[in-house]
This record gives sequence, structure tokens and C-alpha cells, in this order.
Amino acid sequence: MRTTRRMQILASLSLIAGLVVGVHSLVVSVPSPAALANTADRHIFLTLTDGADSVGPGGSLNYVVTVRTDSQNVEVTEVTLTLPAYANLVEASDAGQRVGNTIVWSNVAVSPVTGRRLVASVSVDPLAQIGATMTAEATCEGERAADMTAVLGSRVVPVPPELRLRISDGKEYAGPDEELRYVLTVENISDVDRVFDLRGELPAQLSFLAATGQYQEQDGSIRWTDQLIRAGDMRTFEVMAAVQHDVVDFTNIVFKAAVDGIPAGDTTVVQRQPVIEGFSITASDNLNKVTPASEVTYQIHLQNNDDILATGLSVSAALPVYAEFMEASNGGVWTGNNVRWENLTVSPHGDRMLTIIAHVRTDAPAGAALRMTAETQGLVAVDITQVVSGAPSRGDRPEALLSKTADRSEVKPGDTVTYTITLRNTTDHPFRAVRVEDRLDSRFMTVLGAERGQMQNGQLVWGIPELNPGQIWTVRYSVEISSKAPHGFEIDNVVLASGEGLETVSLTEKVYTSRLGVVRGLPPTGAAFDAIFLLLSGVAGFMQTILLKRRFA
Repeated sequence: MRTTRRMQILASLSLIAGLVVGVHSLVVSVPSPAALANTADRHIFLTLTDGADSVGPGGSLNYVVTVRTDSQNVEVTEVTLTLPAYANLVEASDAGQRVGNTIVWSNVAVSPVTGRRLVASVSVDPLAQIGATMTAEATCEGERAADMTAVLGSRVVPVPPELRLRISDGKEYAGPDEELRYVLTVENISDVDRVFDLRGELPAQLSFLAATGQYQEQDGSIRWTDQLIRAGDMRTFEVMAAVQHDVVDFTNIVFKAAVDGIPAGDTTVVQRQPVIEGFSITASDNLNKVTPASEVTYQIHLQNNDDILATGLSVSAALPVYAEFMEASNGGVWTGNNVRWENLTVSPHGDRMLTIIAHVRTDAPAGAALRMTAETQGLVAVDITQVVSGAPSRGDRPEALLSKTADRSEVKPGDTVTYTITLRNTTDHPFRAVRVEDRLDSRFMTVLGAERGQMQNGQLVWGIPELNPGQIWTVRYSVEISSKAPHGFEIDNVVLASGEGLETVSLTEKVYTSRLGVVRGLPPTGAAFDAIFLLLSGVAGFMQTILLKRRFA
């Protein structure tokens, strides 16, 4: 009897336990009202474009997918792009995987402000049907975007090109009034010398500023004609342009170019940065004094004291004249003029540290001030370190010393700058038939007057018949800075000495590079003019963020 009663009690307890587990599972699996509200209120915005209305058989296209969300947080999602007929995938950015005729981007992090840009490069089948329409479609969480491009022109049997063309401004996003520098690279992959014509077409959203080389520009069309390129060689051309002030967010700026009919293009998305209050930048090497030939480490500290995620940040750091770049952290790239970081993110109430390691040159004179500057979002940080004794005496140097100085370290467009070049023979033998060449940046510099110098192929040249041991040769000349010189640009000049008796002198003693920074006028408050524009243009984004905060609160 007792055994039967115990079995009934155990059965009842088991039944009750099962009911409790079932009810708990049912309750846990039902989303909370807040979670349902967040899911319902979040929206995905999707755009797709290849920047072209038509394409010919054998041509190429770049499909650009832009994804953003109105959520307050960074969202992780999946994006797919279905390629049209006649399209052959060449390359997909951000580790996009090809599945049949579809490209899949998994675990895509989408920022609530700047969004995400994905690119797929394709080539068009040379046998594509004339008059056909190529329709591509992008999808993300139920949202769809399509792009249609007509196949026009005549079908021809493709011939492997002898020239290649690449274009890039090095940016995925740009804001209104921002200056862009496009680099056009032409490569001759044949085994014979070629003469080519290069043409670039600026879109309506850009204003032309300047270009390199012998070019002609009219209404945004830039041409370089009869350009010689050697077999297997490579040539680069630059175009500088500014984004117009009234361009709306998420506009695709497509710059197209062609060399002998071979097309290439670059796409940049317009995106205003939100106004982040309390954002700051500081720079320091934690030193007051430094000696020549030593190593310094600059630390750039970014701090975000706002509730908004700071995304898409660009940081630029200019090294002092007597410092040589060695390495940078966090993917910093040395451009030859400064160190740049692109698309950095700083979390709300967070900070980030960037470092640069530089070498102080052995010819840094005692008393010189090493001035390093770092800039982002219109904010500038400065660090000054003094060079102390320990610099080698010029009289004790066993080799010749070539130097060049300017009467200022920074210039404004339209200024006149005077340079002084000095060559000192500290060896025990004379120099004969010396040739001194100063390579000018003809884009932004015009020679006004030079002592005994002659212009040859865009450079000033001086001849010195003989320079005996202990003798010093010096010369001065003046240049005018172009009114089109962009703010923040650094103008480099390289002076070189060659001749009999200089063969044994080290290259660093025969070549000297000087650098001028271009700055435009500042308002009386000391704030950068472009920072004021950035503040005004970002008010709309700031108000939208405040509304979103209240909405989700």
C-alpha cells in the first residue's frame, strides 16, 4: 500500500515538473513588447547603382550597394547582390562570397549614421546582346533596390588592352566642401613605347581645382593629349576637386576616365558627419627636448565625450621638417607628406590612441623646434619639441652639405616665398662642373625671379664651374603660390647637386627636400573656416539624432 502511494506521489511530482518546464519555455520564447517595438521601429535603407546608364560589350561596371539603418546601435545584417545576365564577377569588396550568380556579404556591420558601402566589380560579356537591359538587384532584410543598365554599341571581338587605367581618391565617403584628390594611374603592359590620350569627366557634384601635367580643362572635362609612356612603365596623373556645398547625403559621386577608350571609374558617397560635442584631439611625444639621431614616439589621443558613436573619422598628422617617418599604428599610411588614418571609429564616451615613430635627422640644428601637428574634424593638436646640443658641427662634417631654406614654414595662396640654396664643400678635393637642380611643383608655384638660374623642363638649374674645399656657394630665388593651392596641402621641393667630385658623397648629403604647408585665412575666433561649414551642415544630422533618442527613450 505504501509503495503504491509513493508511486502516485512521484507521478504527480513529475507531472507538475513537466508543466512548470513547459510554461517556462513558452514564456521565455515569447518576445517582450519592448523587443517587438524595437524590431518594428527599425528600418533598413538600401541603394544600388553602377553609375552608368549604358555599357558596351566587353566593358566593365562597378556596382555600389549602400546600406544604412535608423537604429541607434550598430546592426549586423546580411546583404545579397544578384548580378544580371552578361555580368562576370571580377572582385567583391569586404570578403563578399559568390554563390551562383549572387554575391553574399555576411555579418555586415551597419552604422546608424554613416551606413556601409559594398562594391562589386564586374566585366560585361563581349558577346552581350545589343539592346539588352542588365538588371541587378540588392536585398537586405526584405528591402530591395535595383539598377538597370542598357547594353549599347557594337559587338566587337575584344583585343587584350595594351594599357591599363586605375582611378582612386582613397576615400569611400566625403562631406560637402571636402577636397578630393584623384590619382589616375596608366600602365603600359606591352613591350613597345606608346603615345596615349587620357580624359577624365568630373561629375556635376564636383568643382575642379587643379591637375598635374600638361592638361586642358573645360567645363569639368580634363584632357592630357599625346602622352608618351615607355614599355612596361607606369605614369600617374592627379586631379584635385571639391565637393559642392549643397550636395545631399548618400549621393554617389562617380568620376569616370578613359585612356584610348579603356574606361575606369571611382565612386565616393557623400555623407555629412554628425556634430559630436566634446570631441577632442591631443598630440604629444612626452618630451621637452630631443637630440639629433634619436627616436621619438608621438601619441595622438582621440576622445569622444558624447553619447553619439563617432564613425568615419579621418586623422592626418604632419611630421616636423627634421623628422623622418619610421612606422605608424592602427593602419596609418605614410603618404610622403603626412600620416593618414581613414574610417576610424571612437565609441561614445570612449577614446583611442594612435602612435607614430619617427627618427630625428642627424642634421637637425640645435635650437630648432620640431613642430608636429595632428588634425581631425576641423580640430588641430600641436606638439613642439626643441632640439638640443649634439647636432654635428658643419665645420666637422667630412662630406659636402646641401641645404635649402625658406623665409617661412607656412604660406597662404597668393603669397611670395623666397628660397635660399647653399652648397658647402667640406671635403679635401674640389668639385667641378657642378649642376644644381631644383624641382618645382609647377601646379602651385610660379618663379618670379632667380639669381643666375635657368628654367629647364619645369625645374631651376644652376651651373658651378668649380667649388674648392672650404668654399660656399649660395643663391636665392622667389616663387608665387597659386591661388588654387588647397588648404592643408604640403608643397615639396627637391634640390639635387651632381658633378665631378661628388660621386663619393652620400645621397642624403646631395639631396635636400624642403616642405611648405598651405593654410587659408582663419576667422578672428581662430576656428577653421571649414569647421564652421561642417558645424552648420551637421545641424540637421544632430537634430535627427536627438529626435531618435527621444523616440527610443
